[in-house]
Amino acid sequence: MNPADDKTEPVTPPRASRRHLPTWLRAVIAALIAGASIWFLVVPQFSSVEESYAAIKRLSVPLVVAAFLLEIVSLLSYSALTGVVIGWRRLRYRTLVRIDLADLAVNHTAPGGGAVAGAVRFRLFVAEGISEGDAAVAATVEISISNLALAMLFLAGLALTIARIQSDPRNYIVAGLVVLVLLLGVVAVVWALMLHTARVVAIARTIGRRIPFLGEERSGRLVESFAKSLGVLGEDRRRLWLAAVSAAGNWVFDAGSLWVMLAALGQPIGLGPLLTVYGVGTLLTFLPLTPGGLGIVEGVMVPALIGFGVPHSAALLGVIGWRFFEYWLPIPVGGLAYASLRFFGPAHTKA
Repeated sequence: MNPADDKTEPVTPPRASRRHLPTWLRAVIAALIAGASIWFLVVPQFSSVEESYAAIKRLSVPLVVAAFLLEIVSLLSYSALTGVVIGWRRLRYRTLVRIDLADLAVNHTAPGGGAVAGAVRFRLFVAEGISEGDAAVAATVEISISNLALAMLFLAGLALTIARIQSDPRNYIVAGLVVLVLLLGVVAVVWALMLHTARVVAIARTIGRRIPFLGEERSGRLVESFAKSLGVLGEDRRRLWLAAVSAAGNWVFDAGSLWVMLAALGQPIGLGPLLTVYGVGTLLTFLPLTPGGLGIVEGVMVPALIGFGVPHSAALLGVIGWRFFEYWLPIPVGGLAYASLRFFGPAHTKA
């Protein structure tokens, strides 16, 4: 599962380019990719019905309930991160939770889920009284902190596990190096923003000048606001600590849910393999191929778990059970949350 306090002039999000593919065509392409991923990556793994049935018979129901509860705590942790970054006094916590649920529902269903979900999340924040500039900067800061936490967890898992990988470890090493480079890149950008703000703003304005739908002024204001928000977080150690803990908690509790699902099938795994497999699977959800990485995540995580010694049936059922709580359940719940925000939000309560 899966914001700032500074005041800036309203900044409208960039409009979609007219050259983009129509929504219906993107939906068809995403559905085809998801269907192909499930057919070629997931379905072939249902090779032994008897083995899977025997694993289900050994399933621990209390541990399944615990896995579900951990997913709830994971979501609450992410909403806590939202509250820390955007400012606790600006929105009620239950409103933050509903916005995050609506974000998840769109992310898990729409083609190019991340971008569409970001637009929906932006509109919901604005509808709740957050200025456009604050909402845009808040999303950037929150995503940056969250992704940094995920990258560090994945690298920690890889460091604990690399010697135990039974298959060819080169793929994991390459993935680790890519994540490490990206992590260092983010750190470099943050460092430049904090120490050389004017120079970075000037670069952003130059780039924005060449992008018609963004513009020089908007680019400069966004970067200035982002730098200011980072500065506020950096100066407030307590707030920065809470943001880091909330971001890590979101991923740790989500990974914990996967571990508990495997334990419910009698196949718990070590911390290193857990974080490595979880990190690989979660990073794949960022690929704009299918909503929430549907089909791709399952098709990669199951073989990865088998590579760490988890029996085929337990790996398959564990990932599917975890994905039910992590991917499928937020869709209807998030739909209800979105409806509650649209029909019972501030605009209606003030009427």
